[in-house]
Amino acid sequence: MPTPKVFTPQTGTCHPTATGLVGHRADYAPIRCDQPHEVETVFVGIFTGAHGVSDRAPSPGSAARRLARANCDQQVKKFLGDDWPAGRVRLEVIVPSTQAWSGGARWYRCDIGETVSMQDRTFVPRTTTLAGTLAAGGALRHGCFNPDSVTGGNVGQLVPVACAQSHQSEFAGLYDEPSLSYDDFAANADQVHERCRQVVADYAKLPVDDDLRHRFGTIYDYPFKDEWDDGHLAVRCLLWRADPPLTGSVRDGGPAALPVHYD
Repeated sequence: MPTPKVFTPQTGTCHPTATGLVGHRADYAPIRCDQPHEVETVFVGIFTGAHGVSDRAPSPGSAARRLARANCDQQVKKFLGDDWPAGRVRLEVIVPSTQAWSGGARWYRCDIGETVSMQDRTFVPRTTTLAGTLAAGGALRHGCFNPDSVTGGNVGQLVPVACAQSHQSEFAGLYDEPSLSYDDFAANADQVHERCRQVVADYAKLPVDDDLRHRFGTIYDYPFKDEWDDGHLAVRCLLWRADPPLTGSVRDGGPAALPVHYD
């Protein structure tokens, strides 16, 4: 009798719907990426070492899942052309079911899909691959925005607009926050805004001095708790200036692009 082979999913395939955190063999039905699909498998890795000999499949928040996500982040970056949180993309790391793990499965899948917006992370059906969509000029990169509402200090949904049009916000970049738990991060808004000011300063080529906070405000977007626990620690930083509005990208614009404005 031939030696039984453990099922391992394939890279370069797409899937009609996202599967969540656990992949079941019975639900595995890959399709071509020119057919309607929600997610695309960019990479399939193997748990090795202590993680591979564990008698339990990796649970949410475990060291094994964090390691898998870190590798997926790097593989997906090469595939897209930039870090996936820099655009309308969502990454899901999928591991075998408990039954499959007991049968010897040690794979993990890196699945990505296009999302509705930065804030609405619902997958959008596609009929093309996501390869290269976050490279320079990529269609899914975050750019400039106007909010659909502003109530007090709360900004509503950020609506994408061309940076040449009048706008109040622009995506500047990312930073990781590995030193804080999720609850501590959520309770330290002032620290997050300070870090985002540094991101905007780098993006716009601004001096980091006492005038920096008088040039712009900041908005930030961060992962859900389950993503944070699995090692997704990337914070999205956006500059904010309501008055006067911006009429072009501030990237590399220097002090002239964001002059000092005292309240």
